[in-house]
Amino acid sequence: MLQVYALCEAVKKLGYESEVVWQSGNMSRNFDIRPNKLIKIGIKLLMYPSLVISILKMVREARKVIIDPEKVRLFDEFVKTNINQILYSPNKIERVATSNAYRKFICGSDQVWATTTLYPDPMMYLRFAPRNKRVAYAPSLGRDYIPNYNQKTIKTYINDIDCVSVREDTGKKLVKELTGRDIPVVADPTLLIRSSEWDTLKTPVTLPEHYALCYFLDEPSDCVKTAICNYIKETKKKVVILGHVENIDLPAKDIIHPSAGPGEFLTITSNAEMVITDSYHGMLFAINYHKKFWSVERAYTQYDQSSRQLTVLTRLGIEERYVKSDFNFTDEEIDYNRVQAKIDDFVSYSMTYLKTSLEK
Repeated sequence: MLQVYALCEAVKKLGYESEVVWQSGNMSRNFDIRPNKLIKIGIKLLMYPSLVISILKMVREARKVIIDPEKVRLFDEFVKTNINQILYSPNKIERVATSNAYRKFICGSDQVWATTTLYPDPMMYLRFAPRNKRVAYAPSLGRDYIPNYNQKTIKTYINDIDCVSVREDTGKKLVKELTGRDIPVVADPTLLIRSSEWDTLKTPVTLPEHYALCYFLDEPSDCVKTAICNYIKETKKKVVILGHVENIDLPAKDIIHPSAGPGEFLTITSNAEMVITDSYHGMLFAINYHKKFWSVERAYTQYDQSSRQLTVLTRLGIEERYVKSDFNFTDEEIDYNRVQAKIDDFVSYSMTYLKTSLEK
């Protein structure tokens, strides 16, 4: 959600109005049920039966996730207040795209080009819009390979976008191997906005005075949880937990589990004295707010998604903040004067790419 907001704001800084557009009438209880999509997935499963196992595993994992209704409310309120969104029917969005209503269409959200999907979604590659109106700003491929069953489709879709960039070095390599195109790596949209600008979106949260934020998208390993406990006990901080961290060996009085939408997330991150996270964007907001942080490898092995973290950390000269083993979370300082100068250069380069793409 904050990526969407950031990219819209970056476009506005370049002198344009911006809207978020999507197809109407294709969602039911958070499941995408477009008939064309379901048919193509069915055909692919018949052609590649081995994919059925991964689909069943994915569905099983998704059904385990219980989303706090309060969190849903907070996200809905954020959208209503901060996102200019418009929905079009499938036929109308194509008609509008060819009219003069919009100068350009930009895609570029997190894993929007996930290579292992059973359905490379034409919407995600802006197929509804004329080719000269398509811009890809920092999409993530989310994987370190492109399976054979998607190579032809993804190659065609990417080649039909004149202005293409990605957010990770692995994505750049994959696009080069697939299409022969040497494309730029640009900054994640959330880095295009400085912390002072993010502060305007913060929502009040009741928090302890001294705490570490632990934000995990996947349940961390026992080694990571032990290292977190050691850090909390040594520093005598409280711990605020977002995401999946269960059965952590700390007194209940020292653990806070707040409901958080985008505004609350900004408040919690900006007030933390330490951020420990396996989230790419958890890491980015820690950097944006000049926080001490540790970026932890995601605790699963199905896909390697480390390239996004390492791309940013390497460019900023702080790749030692990414840990895969020997977890020891210390209060080691980060030279943010040096880091911020590199962020500014990266953002300037990225905004130039965006400006050129919109004007082309």
